[in-house]
Amino acid sequence: MEVALQTFDQFKKDLTEILGENLFEIIIHGSYVLGDFRPGFGDLDYIAVSNDNLDDATNSSLFKLVDQYRSSRKLLLHQLEGTFYPKRFLHELSLPFTGCYIGTGRKGWRTIITFQNSLMDLRLINQHGISLLGKNLQIYNPDNSEIMREQITDIKAFIHPARTVKNAGTGMWMTIIHWCSRTIFYHVNSRIASKTEACSWCAEQPELKAFREVFKNAEGRRYPFGEAAATDEVKTACIALLSYTESFLTGTLKMK
Repeated sequence: MEVALQTFDQFKKDLTEILGENLFEIIIHGSYVLGDFRPGFGDLDYIAVSNDNLDDATNSSLFKLVDQYRSSRKLLLHQLEGTFYPKRFLHELSLPFTGCYIGTGRKGWRTIITFQNSLMDLRLINQHGISLLGKNLQIYNPDNSEIMREQITDIKAFIHPARTVKNAGTGMWMTIIHWCSRTIFYHVNSRIASKTEACSWCAEQPELKAFREVFKNAEGRRYPFGEAAATDEVKTACIALLSYTESFLTGTLKMK
């Protein structure tokens, strides 16, 4: 995709101007490397790697840069979303460090001192990540047991708000469906799938027939999700899907 390549080139130039010699590498991951990226929907995910910690002044400059991206909407720069870590942290996930997080919503941009990505992100980077600067970088590569433990923790964090938060936006329910579909797919097929592939596959599994409609509904949905609220049927199905996925992860349920 030519416009994506132009976006990456501009991003490299802009980060080099801000970080200078402290910029070590930029790695693209997420939907783009899985062939599921859609201009105008979702994010272009990256991890930027610095030689050393970032300070507040540098992070402020990064926030201003991305504010310009979001307001100008040139190329696909407004869809960039990612984290900044020093390379020594990414090698072994060793604390302490100081980095930066820039997400979809402006309110959440901040200086970080803890890991913001998932271990699945690191697995994807190790398998399919695209290095924009061509550096030789060792990234921590989690094993399946580590990924499983993280996912069991994550699903417990999903369940409480799903059951208690009133008037939750459609985005929360779509996130739950995408997360569950990709998690189940990964443990059955031993590889990472895009949201589209995972939802499509799950919709065809006899064991998951109770959730077929929510998988089909979420297959093509990406941020921004629009104003329409999720139906009560979708909410009920998502809560049940979370319970199913928790049982699957903890070994209560098995799939072929």
